[in-house]
Amino acid sequence: MTDESSPLPQSAPGEPQTPAPDKTRGRFSQALRDPGLRRFTAGTLSWGTAHQMITLTQGFVLIEILDADRIWLAFLGGAVGGVNVLTSFIGGILADRVPRKFLLMIGSSVAGAPMLGIAVLHATDALEPWHILIAGGAQGFSLALDWISRLSLLPTMVPRRIMVSALSIDQAVFNAARVLGPLVAAGILAAAGATASYAVIFGLLATAILIYTTFKRRPENGVVDSSREAKRKMGLGTVIHELREAAEALRSDSVLSINVLFTAVNAMMLGGFVFMVAAFVNEFFGTGEFGNGLIFATTGTGAFLGALIVAYRGGTNSAGKGLIVSDLLFAGFAALYAISGNTGVAATVAFFFGLANAYHVALGIAAIQTNVPDNVRGRVTGVYELAWASFPLGGLVVGSLAELVGLRGALALAAGSVAVLALAVFAFSPRMRNLSLTPREGE
Repeated sequence: MTDESSPLPQSAPGEPQTPAPDKTRGRFSQALRDPGLRRFTAGTLSWGTAHQMITLTQGFVLIEILDADRIWLAFLGGAVGGVNVLTSFIGGILADRVPRKFLLMIGSSVAGAPMLGIAVLHATDALEPWHILIAGGAQGFSLALDWISRLSLLPTMVPRRIMVSALSIDQAVFNAARVLGPLVAAGILAAAGATASYAVIFGLLATAILIYTTFKRRPENGVVDSSREAKRKMGLGTVIHELREAAEALRSDSVLSINVLFTAVNAMMLGGFVFMVAAFVNEFFGTGEFGNGLIFATTGTGAFLGALIVAYRGGTNSAGKGLIVSDLLFAGFAALYAISGNTGVAATVAFFFGLANAYHVALGIAAIQTNVPDNVRGRVTGVYELAWASFPLGGLVVGSLAELVGLRGALALAAGSVAVLALAVFAFSPRMRNLSLTPREGE
């Protein structure tokens, strides 16, 4: 690990340190041609589209079909977030012990089964709001297990020299799913109803499981052997010991710890935005499923572009400044969205909101994954996912605040918290300000 004053990335003795910006395009094209990454992103597209459809469909069904009070949206956020937090505690440990591909299959299975059940309940006119909450809990479990396994597995499937581009391309594909998912869900809800939407979600998750069976790791990437002997050699004894190793990795490297803090605050802001879209559109715009789909789609389009920019660059000398500036822009666009007067303006602002957030997230993920050893990668990623548990909790927090100060005021308060953190990091962490992710010659 590195100390607060040392530049990133560090080099081994004798290793050349000259940046190679001229190889940016080559790394990007190599990543696009990598067969492991192609399989991985195919799974991401299917899985991500399904989960985006779940989020839109669940909110729409609660508000428009079951005519539930908007506080149920806050309850839904709490159900997803609460289980997500609990799963994150053990998911990282499992990702360092159990084959990560297998964990991905488990995650999609747990998310898919309730979708099939709700499709049946809706088709038979037996669906109740509490059914939605139970499915939300299953989604929270799935998201935690999926994200931990996904982010831990990808660095072991691609060559290290293209890792930053590969991670960001995968993020771009996930953000493409943020566009596709809402459009598909909105179209199906309008044309065929909620039962069909839930059935398609189930089919997409089943497809993702089939794709996961094709994943192959690269042994030279330092993948942890899950055998008992290997665990003994690594000193992985009790759960407490394993968690302490992850905590030490975070404590000793401020790049890891600050990015986890960034993630927790930003995820709450993003979750508050996402879970309140249905209520926002219903209260201020009155455009129903069309407005829901448009806001989600434009946010996802911006996010796709933001992650793709990081993927194309393959790293940046000014990653730290990029993290801070993109966070301030993220907060600013959230505040603008809060005062939007119609669907068109809101959708335009949502595009830049998504772009700034995705640029920040892609840089943050690259900073973490390029600085964490593989023997604790699952557990550190588990802590990262624990921070992302603030996403569904953001629905609970912003939804609860909305009961006190209104939707606009609640969103503005959340945006302010993001801006305050970004300014604090800029003022007090010179290492983050000067963080570089530019690949070195020979890497």
